[in-house]
Amino acid sequence: MKEHPTLAELRARVQKDRHREIGNWLARRVARPTAVFGTWMAVRLGLSAHQVTLAALVSNGATALAIATGSRAGFLVGVALGHLAFWLDHVDGQVARWRGTSSLDGVYLDYLMHHAASLGLGFGLGYGLAERTGDPRWAAAGFAIALGWAGLGLHNDCRYKAFFQRLKRESGVFRVEGGRGGRPAPPAPWPRRGRAALTWPFVKACEPHVVLIGLTGLALLAMVAPACWLALWRGGVRIMAVLAPAIACGRAARAVIRGSAESEFALWFQPWQGRPTPRHEELIAYDQGPVS
Repeated sequence: MKEHPTLAELRARVQKDRHREIGNWLARRVARPTAVFGTWMAVRLGLSAHQVTLAALVSNGATALAIATGSRAGFLVGVALGHLAFWLDHVDGQVARWRGTSSLDGVYLDYLMHHAASLGLGFGLGYGLAERTGDPRWAAAGFAIALGWAGLGLHNDCRYKAFFQRLKRESGVFRVEGGRGGRPAPPAPWPRRGRAALTWPFVKACEPHVVLIGLTGLALLAMVAPACWLALWRGGVRIMAVLAPAIACGRAARAVIRGSAESEFALWFQPWQGRPTPRHEELIAYDQGPVS
């Protein structure tokens, strides 16, 4: 790849198909379109995708630490750093696509960063109030938020780990069924009927981009109405300390009761009925022991 690509060359290569349709609003409208400028700079500086991911991790850690100070200035700096981390999280994938270094290792590092960010920010929101008020119960509330957000993030990760365990145990060959079982799609609208109509806004409130937008609103209030900012910060932490663990436990319980992992595995993977290819025979022989 060229060391000094133009913005037009970058856009033609690094933007995913339907990048303005799939995913959350903040990613579609802000982070992805502007991340190309960060990619332009990262390529010129010779940065790898992993290094950009690590920069996002550092920014997320700094976000939690700044908010945990409990000060108004720390809160403002923390929210700004949170937006930087969110933006860098979209730059790293574009850098990988430009350099042709996209890999499962990069995805793995990305997921680790997301989980660490959720834990740090959740605890930082509570600890900041504990630092400001001297009441350690706020730190416990932050711990509850961190556990809830981590549980929601692990909901899908644990299911796909179970998939991989099944695939490693089976000796047959599977084909992947495309187009179902959780493929990326435009955001689903608010359900109009059933229990989902009530729970949907609470689930959305726990999503990282919604949390970041909410914190941005609080940061704006901190500049013009500090008393209102502090009251809403306290109220938000109280609500989220109950809501996040409840939503995480509810999702896990519903998945087990409904057998969601088994049903989604059946949608994604179908036993291959034809004769295995030579490569498949090689893999099966390797799994069963040395070839004589």
